[in-house]
Amino acid sequence: PSLDFKSFGYADENKKDDLTLIKGVGPYIELKLNEIGIYNYDQISRLKDSDIRIITELIDFFPGRIERDNWVGQAESLIKY
Repeated sequence: PSLDFKSFGYADENKKDDLTLIKGVGPYIELKLNEIGIYNYDQISRLKDSDIRIITELIDFFPGRIERDNWVGQAESLIKY
């Protein structure tokens, strides 16, 4: 499966946030997210259910965990306007 970066945005090391501030994301999961192109809160805040399913598969994460920990909501609250 591949992610639809057009829907939630592209980023790289230059636009990196500390994803470990999101409950449920430790250093290892942050590394795995970075490896698949997810680097910041803005990207996570825009994730759709289909994106979350693909991410769960790509990083070999516990199904349903991203939703239970509300990564999208947490990311929205961490974005600095």
